[in-house]
Amino acid sequence: ELVQSWRTASERGIDILVGTPSQHQLELLTDIPHEPVHIEVQCSCGQMPATQVLYEEDLTYPKHLCSDCYTKRRSDAIASLLAEVKRSDPFPNELHTYQPFYGLDMKGWELVRNDCQTRLKIILDAVSRCDIINEKLADPLGQASFVDLGCCSGFFSDAMADRGFRSSGVDISKDFIDWASRLAKIKAQDIIYVQDDLLGHLTSSTKHFDVISTFATVQWVMAQKGYAAGLTCFEEIFERADSICVIEMGYTTEPIYRDKIIDRPTEIDRQWVLNLMEQSGQFDTIELHPMGENGIWRDIFVGFKTAPASPRVFDDFPVTAATQTSSASGYWSDNWAGPQLDVGLQAEGDITKVGLAGWCPEECSGAKLTLNVADQNIGQATIEHGGFQIELETNISKDAFFAFQVSADKTFSAEGDDRELSFILLELKFQ
Repeated sequence: ELVQSWRTASERGIDILVGTPSQHQLELLTDIPHEPVHIEVQCSCGQMPATQVLYEEDLTYPKHLCSDCYTKRRSDAIASLLAEVKRSDPFPNELHTYQPFYGLDMKGWELVRNDCQTRLKIILDAVSRCDIINEKLADPLGQASFVDLGCCSGFFSDAMADRGFRSSGVDISKDFIDWASRLAKIKAQDIIYVQDDLLGHLTSSTKHFDVISTFATVQWVMAQKGYAAGLTCFEEIFERADSICVIEMGYTTEPIYRDKIIDRPTEIDRQWVLNLMEQSGQFDTIELHPMGENGIWRDIFVGFKTAPASPRVFDDFPVTAATQTSSASGYWSDNWAGPQLDVGLQAEGDITKVGLAGWCPEECSGAKLTLNVADQNIGQATIEHGGFQIELETNISKDAFFAFQVSADKTFSAEGDDRELSFILLELKFQ
């Protein structure tokens, strides 16, 4: 399309100058009158022509380098960055930092968050099922946008830029923003990093993004500026995400946050986040990735503004009158359940009762099962060896998103099977 537009303009008498055309464009130009000019720049070593550029101060004036010099200078720049990280708080003189840098070898480093790759896969899975975003990514003149709010040292912003997004990140830490910006220059990436507090940034801008992620950040706003400030952040985040919103929230059930958000009117937990997203009216579909899924630290929620092109694929979980919105933690495809079964669901109609049918092995006879719906304990039942049925009352509105959990106080392990097993789940029925 670009080459054809050059031809059209040239035929109208316009002089066209094309800098650094691609090989494919040069091939397409063979039947169009043009004058190719080869410009050679010497590497700063003076020994070889430059074939690479390395950006250090800005993205305007690069260093022109041969391949060998580029490899060494880039390696030195990365080593200098990592040396600064090592010297810095909160882990001075240790190979220890909060999260990895995307694409860098962090072997030997201790990471506070070692689940970044798994969280990235969650974002990319959501993107792969969003037609609007994929149309933008496929358009040579279009570009999908992404921002990570509370971006730390830029792992997710960097990864999304690598996949064609117009990427940015916001964090309150000057060190994190400086490190992320340095690496972006080394990689010649035009990523916009901003040092700012989350509430101030959101309330001083009206910018929208195709994809927004925020991992364990809003609870710190609540701790420092109050519960209402965190709600304002979420309102802005939900509004600004045009297609996908990825949320991780620190819960007040965690010791680190229990005493920090002192003005909260209720506990902040999984159901709190689900209710907040649902009641915003912003999302067609909300998917839950429960804590522990493929090693993630906390629950992660993915909100789609329009229905995804395809649903997530789960094991065949035996549930009726509700739609599965997360993998079933503590449940296996052979129908065995462990001591803590945990699954996200969406009600297909108004629910007043939940029925659980299963089989109890002799080793777990007398086990007490505790059932929770939407983080509310709805009752307990003792099961004996053989088949069992449990029916309890609950109250869930049609289309509501909720978590369902069953905990058992007895387990056993079969010979040759290292799983902790409690009972076989035959049917989970809501009515």
